Amino acid sequence: MKHGCWLAMALLLSPVAQAQQIEKVQTAATVRNAIFSKPLGVAREVAAASRDFVNFRDPQWGVLTIGQIGAASADAVTSLNNLRSCLSCSETGVSRFFVGRHPDAHKYIIGGAIEIGVEAITAHYFRNHGPTRKWYWKALWALPQSFSLYEHARAAQQNAALNLGCFSSGAFCK
Repeated sequence: MKHGCWLAMALLLSPVAQAQQIEKVQTAATVRNAIFSKPLGVAREVAAASRDFVNFRDPQWGVLTIGQIGAASADAVTSLNNLRSCLSCSETGVSRFFVGRHPDAHKYIIGGAIEIGVEAITAHYFRNHGPTRKWYWKALWALPQSFSLYEHARAAQQNAALNLGCFSSGAFCK
């Protein structure tokens, strides 16, 4: 019976001993660093991308970004020309959710700066921090910017080719 009593006491006290283990608490500096680490990382990447763009350190990425800026500018100019000449025409596609159905130039500038900025910084990050030795990565980082460049160039060409037979009374546009 003596051995059974000790066994019963050991089984009863073992969960209590586990409950009294102390875990290391994170310091306030660690918590603060965790909160600010992502925004600071994004700010560092924006600064690095801006520096590389201004100094033209990465020619492939820089040319792609300049091409994207040119295509988006051509799209905005041709869209504005069409919207000014045809009062009943309106913006179509996904962009109308961001710039509205009948946008002004400042909406195109702000929307384009945000779009190109996000895509260029993302491509810069992927190009410099991705698995650059992998065969597929040599083209994968450029896909978002290339797709945007293509879509803006296609939209600019389509806008320039439109034959707007509009009248000042707001007749049907083709």
